[in-house]
Amino acid sequence: MRLIGSPTSPFVRKVRVLLIEKGFDDIEVENVNAFEDPKELIAHNPMSRVPVMILTNGVAFYDSKLIVDYIESNMQGPKFVPEAGASRWFVLQAEAHADTMIDVAIRSMLERKRPAEKQMKEKIVRDEIAVARGVGAAAKMIKGMDAQLNLGHIAIACAMAYVDFRLPHLKWRDRHPELSAWYQEMRLRASMQATAPEDPV
Repeated sequence: MRLIGSPTSPFVRKVRVLLIEKGFDDIEVENVNAFEDPKELIAHNPMSRVPVMILTNGVAFYDSKLIVDYIESNMQGPKFVPEAGASRWFVLQAEAHADTMIDVAIRSMLERKRPAEKQMKEKIVRDEIAVARGVGAAAKMIKGMDAQLNLGHIAIACAMAYVDFRLPHLKWRDRHPELSAWYQEMRLRASMQATAPEDPV
């Protein structure tokens, strides 16, 4: 099994953290720049997005949500999504919320990368206000979840790390000290340390 990914993608990081927490810390990762539409990525995902997980039989899965579902359903190790009940849906909602927050943060980051005269300032402001609201909702979700590590925790931690990485000017810790304290503990986990993003590209 191997992953096609990027060292800065929070979606790739979510998959890698989950794998490490389940005991699979030796999965090969082939890093690419998805924005350059590399042939080796498009061969497995025509949308040229990471992550892509390629099984030993050549079958490829893409989209982080599908990949983590496969990992939870088919790979050994501790489970990070409850099998049933309200807690299951709460964890999956936290993951979906974190993924959406990341999508909006990425959109804002890409807009900021355009030449200043071409940037849509109103769009940037709207997206970053949405991210700030998302952080507030994530803080409430963390308080409502059990202490035992689950996929919701992993997804939210990856989202907060990405906001720190790409949108540090939002300074979310000033408004959410409890979430900040929780995240400070999460980021010290071996799985988070091993997957910390490299310099921006």
